[in-house]
Amino acid sequence: MYFVKARIIRRIYLMGSLSLGVLAPIFCWYMIPDFNPIHRPLSYFGVAELTFWYWNISIILIASAIFINASRSIPIYFTNLNQKKLLKVLLSISFIALCAVALISMDNFIIHRIAAYSFFLVYNFFVFCFGFIRSLKYVRRGLFSISIGILMLLSSLLLLPFPSYGIFEIAYFFLLLLWNTHLFYKRIEFEDRILKKKEPLRLT
Repeated sequence: MYFVKARIIRRIYLMGSLSLGVLAPIFCWYMIPDFNPIHRPLSYFGVAELTFWYWNISIILIASAIFINASRSIPIYFTNLNQKKLLKVLLSISFIALCAVALISMDNFIIHRIAAYSFFLVYNFFVFCFGFIRSLKYVRRGLFSISIGILMLLSSLLLLPFPSYGIFEIAYFFLLLLWNTHLFYKRIEFEDRILKKKEPLRLT
């Protein structure tokens, strides 16, 4: 019973935290209606007085959610120890980098930019590796992650026509949330199947 409750609480936390990836920008945009992602990055919400605390706490919650979501999925999809170590290292680096983005203000321009670049590049590589390693054994099952990883990389092309990082960040985080939502529900289906197999037969 304790493990069932813990699983339910964890799932509620993950769903709530991942939903912040959509709700946080909408709320902050509502608070600062003159914000324009074409001219300002989303990180602006992290320094604006009206949205500072809400935005940065949301980023930390989102970072924790995507870390927990993927770290619990890795043992399900992979058995090779080296492969799991590689994925966990990439995931850990991206988690630390995203937390640093929230904790280090844009006022510290260079350090904040390094943290942001590190997250975008490493997490992109993590998603691609997740799919590529899966495709070595099951080609079709790894294609979704590979496609998302490629699209994440291609989203950087949005930096060319726009003077700000805002549009690129929106596209990147949309892909991030899409991949995590897919991974989340696939893991739930797997865990529920395993749980049903362990349940004792009951006479009706």
